[in-house]
Amino acid sequence: MIGAILRKLGSDLSVENINLPNLDYGQVLIEVHSSGICGRQIQEIMGYKGEDKFLPHLLGHEGGGIVKKIGPGVSKCKIGDHVVLHWRKSKGIESDFPVYENENGKIGGGLITTFNSEAVISENRLTVIPSSINFEIASLLGCSVTTALGLINNEAKAKIGESILIIGAGSVGLSLVQASSLVSCYPIVATDISSAKLNKSIELGASNIIQIQSDNNILKENSKKIIGKEGYDIVVETTGIPSLINIGYNLLSNNGRIIMVGQPKKGEKIILDSASDNFNGKKIFDSQGGMTNPDIDIKNYVKIIENNRIDIEKIITKRIDIKNINHAINDIKNNKITGKCIINF
Repeated sequence: MIGAILRKLGSDLSVENINLPNLDYGQVLIEVHSSGICGRQIQEIMGYKGEDKFLPHLLGHEGGGIVKKIGPGVSKCKIGDHVVLHWRKSKGIESDFPVYENENGKIGGGLITTFNSEAVISENRLTVIPSSINFEIASLLGCSVTTALGLINNEAKAKIGESILIIGAGSVGLSLVQASSLVSCYPIVATDISSAKLNKSIELGASNIIQIQSDNNILKENSKKIIGKEGYDIVVETTGIPSLINIGYNLLSNNGRIIMVGQPKKGEKIILDSASDNFNGKKIFDSQGGMTNPDIDIKNYVKIIENNRIDIEKIITKRIDIKNINHAINDIKNNKITGKCIINF
């Protein structure tokens, strides 16, 4: 098998041939066909979380593939099943971490990895789906789309006609635009530095867009023109930039809620300069992957995809081979990819 290995924080991934371990209790061997590249993975590569004690190791936490072999105790799937690979915990056994190896030594795995053509996955990190769902769509159901749909439904508890500001129009932000439209939020306002991403937001259902550069006051001024003094009912912050989190909080209505999807760098402080103005009922919390219950929610999301209630394939704007992963990661970091980048094996 071939996989992309993180050997040193801040460095390119090393694409190498790797030997598969034997399956242990609760483990499933998956032939990975597609994997998304998530912003959180890029942050992990860049060392946002600080020291990584598990180096070297494989990466990836959203994928689609076929069950190739099942280990002892596994009852959730069978050989030949098509599956979503997801980082959120579901029913089933939580296995030990697999350990891969090659000529350069041992390589760590996790409960899930997807930047590899074959992967040993914990039983509770996969969900069986119909074979009619293609593998690229399956990979989006591993994180990006389930996070967005779950956030709107389970965490924000959005109601018809509630206003929403989405800060950052990357793959999760674009998914949030679609999810907000699905439940009839209005207005749906997307903001980003990239005009291409904002144009994509309009295509997917945003009612308004605000392009920001170095001056974040543009976001404040244009938001007031769109929403008035009342503020937004919901703000979702996907970038993890502390100053934008603060602005998002300031733009909330009384009793509004801001949900943080983006992760600040380790050691960065979030300062909310209006938090002490009064007891206004504003709420701030971080997203837990949309509080997605994979066993229930993925089945429901497949239903709306199959019945054309949402077209998540529009989010995909780049497809690559694993050998080109470092070039793609650099493009994502430099805002050169509009939507989701998918690795196809």
